[in-house]
Amino acid sequence: MTQPYIFMSNTQKLYNAVQDLPLIVIDSPKCYAVISLSGGQILEFKAKDKPALLWLSPIATFELGKPIRGGVPICAPWFGPYKGAQTAGLTYPNHGFARTSLWTKNTAITNANGEVAITLALNHTNDSEQVYPHQFAMELSFTLSDKLSVEFSIINKSAVDIDCEWALHSYFAIEDIAKTAVSGLDTYQYVDSANNAIVDRLNGNLHFPSEVDRYFVYGSQDQKIENLTPINISGSHCNSVITWNPGAQLAAKMVDISERFYHQFVCVERGAIFENQWQIAPAQKKTAKMVLSN
Repeated sequence: MTQPYIFMSNTQKLYNAVQDLPLIVIDSPKCYAVISLSGGQILEFKAKDKPALLWLSPIATFELGKPIRGGVPICAPWFGPYKGAQTAGLTYPNHGFARTSLWTKNTAITNANGEVAITLALNHTNDSEQVYPHQFAMELSFTLSDKLSVEFSIINKSAVDIDCEWALHSYFAIEDIAKTAVSGLDTYQYVDSANNAIVDRLNGNLHFPSEVDRYFVYGSQDQKIENLTPINISGSHCNSVITWNPGAQLAAKMVDISERFYHQFVCVERGAIFENQWQIAPAQKKTAKMVLSN
């Protein structure tokens, strides 16, 4: 059954990409959005009569098996470099394999109130079990209206407990990183990954004078991006907060950002990382939710 406001497209048509990757386009009276099945990530979201909420790199790479720079990638089932024992000959991608896998569309419906709800699924495969030896079912659910809601779930289908470290790596569109701050994290302890992993405590708002890469393993429930158009971030069961902008020097070395575009975005991510990662019992399902608005 065709659902109003929901259309299928591809990266060649929408972004003039070389490779044709499947996209879901939502164009409703409430919002416009684009979701990629490659990576299971929302690439664009714009509530009607408001600025774009998410940033998608103008020079993003669209290629199956590679991460797409922008929107809200899902880092799972680990965050950052793989932290366990590695087997020779296997590849353990940074930030896990969920953001480079091809997800399946489970449901796509328009509710009576005009909201659009999209659900994507990713299940274990023989390849995934090589680097993450567990059976699982991941799910991403997007509710699109004048706000953007993203839910991440994982079900443990193994016979033993499993760990899952994850983050919703949100890229937010801003006018200028030099004029942007993040509030809501005052007094919280963080690890400064861009400064020899020193541990410190934030005093006031977080600013971005150069490269910033800070992990708040236990952060606050709500943050606000202080900008010309403020952006609100609220989450439940995703207490870790990661804040990032590469700054000009690092961005110049990144082919899908470059020194031309680093000032256009800030990352404020929510998840469960390091000692805050999820431990999931057999047959147990864990779910987290993040709500974004401007």
